Amino acid sequence: MSERNVYRKPDDRVLLRTADVYQTEVADEVTSYSERLLAIVADFKNSGAPEGFNAQSMVGKSKRGEVACRLFARIDPQTGIIEAAGFKARGCLAMTGCASAVCAFIEGKGIEDALAVTVDDVSGMVDGVPSDKAHALYFAVCALRALVGDFLLRDGASLAQLDEAVPCDELSVPCIMAEHCSLRQSRLECRMEEEEAANELAQHNAVADVLGRVRANTGRGLLTCPSDWADLVPAHLMPAEFEALVLESLQEGMADEAADLLAAGTADAASGGEPAAAQPSEFANRGVGIPRIFGARAQAGKAEADAAEAPAMPPTKRVLDYGTPDSADDDDFGLVPPEGYKLVQVDGQWGLVETDEPAAPRRRPLRNEGIRVLRGGKAPYLYDSAYMKPSFARWAFLAQEDDPLAAFAYCVREDSRLYPRPLAETSLANRPFNMDAAMVAALWDEAHRNPAYADLARLEASNGDVYYYSTEHLSAELARSLAEWASVERFMNV
Repeated sequence: MSERNVYRKPDDRVLLRTADVYQTEVADEVTSYSERLLAIVADFKNSGAPEGFNAQSMVGKSKRGEVACRLFARIDPQTGIIEAAGFKARGCLAMTGCASAVCAFIEGKGIEDALAVTVDDVSGMVDGVPSDKAHALYFAVCALRALVGDFLLRDGASLAQLDEAVPCDELSVPCIMAEHCSLRQSRLECRMEEEEAANELAQHNAVADVLGRVRANTGRGLLTCPSDWADLVPAHLMPAEFEALVLESLQEGMADEAADLLAAGTADAASGGEPAAAQPSEFANRGVGIPRIFGARAQAGKAEADAAEAPAMPPTKRVLDYGTPDSADDDDFGLVPPEGYKLVQVDGQWGLVETDEPAAPRRRPLRNEGIRVLRGGKAPYLYDSAYMKPSFARWAFLAQEDDPLAAFAYCVREDSRLYPRPLAETSLANRPFNMDAAMVAALWDEAHRNPAYADLARLEASNGDVYYYSTEHLSAELARSLAEWASVERFMNV
């Protein structure tokens, strides 16, 4: 095999070395080329980019020396007429001749004519090429298609419109031969942009769905944590990434401080400190939680939250009595049918009917007003402050963190410090704790053996009602008198 040196100047051959045309096939035998192709190469006048060009393309390969074909064109956006075309070529004489020939051919023609050019057409323009130069024919055709595709994309065409106007088979011979193709790259970039836009819309709507679920759960007296929206995580995101997006979507100032309510032995009541967001509940004079008698109010809140979360229902089919259109072209009366429906005329009447085409996803509003977060030991918990007070949110947080002993101790200390009063055992049967007497007794036995809860104490009223209190805030005498009044004396005064 002879040594190839593209930088060695041959003694008996003049190579093309211009700003627009660069011949790399130094061993090219001109005898194998047609007279027409050699005449085109000897006298081409359309090299370079024409002034004001608004479309360009490039195809080529890089094996055994670079072969490339770049086309430029100035196309009238109104008519699609190619007013001027030019080229840059690198490789063999066949590539130069084919590129120049197709540029001369498409000038003055429409973009449809450029797309109709075939390999045989290019071969006819140059009276054929040597068999080992057939790639030049394919590159010229591919460059023409890429040129039109680039114009359409610059003109605002979508990927679907591009695929319809300039279909591409990536397994075809031209695509396989062309290692580099600007149209292929443009399609890839369009796919990536559309996928990115679709992913952004999907994650936006998923966050909106999460906030809707937060409101629905709040109406049921529940907090919402990441495990409750696992089914809403978009396919392109990891659960942790989506959780961060949800938290970032909340309005500034809507996040509460970290809720360290479960740290045994460091509760606010034991230290005498003031809890970060402690305030009496609407049901403060009835104990912690919401008594079941108020279930109707909670159900009303749930219904309102569910209504906010439910997607809008499509309109029922009905006949629109707007008369008859003035012309055959004016068949929509300026109306925009709802998503998934179209206007049709049946027996002289116009009405809405469902379409078979899938509805394009729409960007749903992101309603984050009033959404707050409690950052617990296991996960962040979200709730809607319009439906749930901070006091109940803390109770729900304690219940959902699934540490009943710490929740029991917190409620006893909170009642003793905040109101002050001893905590009735029956109060823990309220929502969201739902603890029966046996469970409360077991928790008391466990707390009684744990030094971290040494401030907790138990007493019984004269009628047998059981109460718990914290000695840090209530003396035994005061706790007993308050319990006796709550269970016995206040009923005697009614």
